[in-house]
Amino acid sequence: MSHSSRRRRHFYLASLLPLATKAFSPSTIKNAPVRAHSNDVRHSPSLSTVVVSVTQSTDNQRGKTTASSSSQKHRVIIIGSGVGGLASAARIAAETRQWKDPVEIVVIEKNSRDKVGGRCGSFSVDVKGVGTFRHERGPSLLLLKDEYERLFADCMNFESDGSLTAAERYGLVMKPCIPAYRVIFDDGVTVDLGFPRAKCAGKFFTVEEIKRIQQLEQISIQQLNSIEPDGFQKWQEYLDTCSAFLDCGLPNFIEEKIDLGALPHFLIESLKENAKRWPLQPHSSMLSKLFSSPKMIALASFQDLYVGLEPYANAEQIGGGVLRKTAPAVFGLLAALELHPTNNKCGVFAPVGGFRQVAESMYQLCQDCGVKFIFDCSVTRVDASGVHFINKKDGSESRSHFLSADLIICNADLPFATQTIMADGSTPTSEETYDWDDRFDYSTGVVAFHWSVTLELHDLLKTHNVFMNAKSKEDAESSWNVLRRDNESRSEAFTAGEPFNFYVHWAGETDPTAAPPGHEAVTVLIPCQGLQRNQDLASLSRDEAIEIYKNQFDEKVVSSIREAVLARLAVLEGLKDLKDYIVDEVIDTPVTFADYYNLAAGVPFGLVREPWFFIPEDFCGFAAIEFTFTFFINNTQSHGLRQLSLTRPGAESSSRDNVLYVGASSRPGNGVPLVLIGAKAVAVKAVQRLKRHLW
Repeated sequence: MSHSSRRRRHFYLASLLPLATKAFSPSTIKNAPVRAHSNDVRHSPSLSTVVVSVTQSTDNQRGKTTASSSSQKHRVIIIGSGVGGLASAARIAAETRQWKDPVEIVVIEKNSRDKVGGRCGSFSVDVKGVGTFRHERGPSLLLLKDEYERLFADCMNFESDGSLTAAERYGLVMKPCIPAYRVIFDDGVTVDLGFPRAKCAGKFFTVEEIKRIQQLEQISIQQLNSIEPDGFQKWQEYLDTCSAFLDCGLPNFIEEKIDLGALPHFLIESLKENAKRWPLQPHSSMLSKLFSSPKMIALASFQDLYVGLEPYANAEQIGGGVLRKTAPAVFGLLAALELHPTNNKCGVFAPVGGFRQVAESMYQLCQDCGVKFIFDCSVTRVDASGVHFINKKDGSESRSHFLSADLIICNADLPFATQTIMADGSTPTSEETYDWDDRFDYSTGVVAFHWSVTLELHDLLKTHNVFMNAKSKEDAESSWNVLRRDNESRSEAFTAGEPFNFYVHWAGETDPTAAPPGHEAVTVLIPCQGLQRNQDLASLSRDEAIEIYKNQFDEKVVSSIREAVLARLAVLEGLKDLKDYIVDEVIDTPVTFADYYNLAAGVPFGLVREPWFFIPEDFCGFAAIEFTFTFFINNTQSHGLRQLSLTRPGAESSSRDNVLYVGASSRPGNGVPLVLIGAKAVAVKAVQRLKRHLW
């Protein structure tokens, strides 16, 4: 199939956005033990034995053999064991396991077994004389719970008997977080948000806990009304509008299923009151028409922080910046997804045992479907017949190997892959490289402080906390300046007193096992600029390039951010001396994410989502609404208008017919639920191609 014949041209009203994710767990629920599986391919000094063992199909988890002596073996190779790689591997294996001609599914992962799941995982810190602390390196809140359940149910053909769901049978228990958030303003005012009524029941909460949650909700209503007259009523109306965006956007623009049932409500909400809620104007433009208080506007837009976008219109850019890095109002659907009280799609959850358990459960599912894994091996090149890879634990000259494949699914970050392992005209090599395609627009980077502390945080924080500046409209807008700065000024971005926003995760509120008794595991995420590409480093070995990129986040930059964060945390009386209670610190910067996961620009949120269809704000008036459309959609690399939902890079490779892409930088977008949705679509494409090839 030619590249041009694979192009898709769509016409859509709005675009959907990323769904971040994050987590914790109660000690009353025990995690399912991790079973030992023989489908792990362990490495000897020479990888030739590994390749041989991969080609020997054993279906030990199903207790039967799928290959007869006369059958020809076919192979799908998946590059990377991130969420997209694991989910697509499990789905393809589950779909093909009964086929007459066996299909071998092999996942090649550059990291060791303990990093299965990619960004979706936790890590532990052992502090001598204190104990073990668990921190989240990637997502820390879990949304769209049904997408996780669907993966396990589909692959195991499982229907719940009412006691355990399919995911729970694999040890994945997802607990509601109520309230979902605590927002702490720079003047010390706090507001708790997110009280989904349907979730406030069941096996996770006692009667006394439910009563306490109901009391907290009443306090939240009072808080909103104290910030702005009729604040709670305005808040509910805003969430209802965002719920309409969600109900229309999720099936039509994320799942790519035509569902017109929600369209009338979407249009009514978008056009009522002279289109003041028009979804493709800058987010702040809509909010300023609904709320008068900078605090209320901040409460309604902080989710933009997770997407690496700012809510405020940028006067220097077309359409207020919605074509670049300003969030359109439709991104309010994130607020509905997390905070709406009655929409059954909504709610924030915590995976018991952290996101490490999410990855482990998916890994076990893959094992039970017969998927093979090769760890500590990096793919260096992809060609028409298979992949070239190196054994990272073998220092000999013969460490480079080749494995043939009928189909290759690339779960490596797409802008990294297209510039390195998928680059046209490349030849097999025994060296890894690191580079990325800088024609894309990227979301914000992150500096993360993982603190193990000897201090209890009860009544100070919730599981998810957002610290925001909103003393005035000017302060609120300038707090997002970090997203507008160029890379040269990053060391000045966090000077004392300059406003900025950040997120704090306290796992212990929902999962006491995350830290020893009397101690806490705290993670602080601060948005920052990503790495600035140096094209000269592309010719160096990967390790050499990463070492040089570390200079962009030196100790001076990190120290200035740390001090600014500690000063902001001190707005809460109990956190004024937090620095004195930190017994261990792990720091992640964009270089960390580049090193561990080969992420382009080191940004964990991937490409910026940008709607390609918008109406300039001043075109929306009493007389008429004028439409401006951009219709430049295809599946090739691009930037600007083509990076949101259906306008993001598609699954099909533009250069190789035997390659499909899956993951956060491809369609439909980042965040674990969106990647799971994308993996399902990719698995369908993969199975269709295999059927054509085999039959």
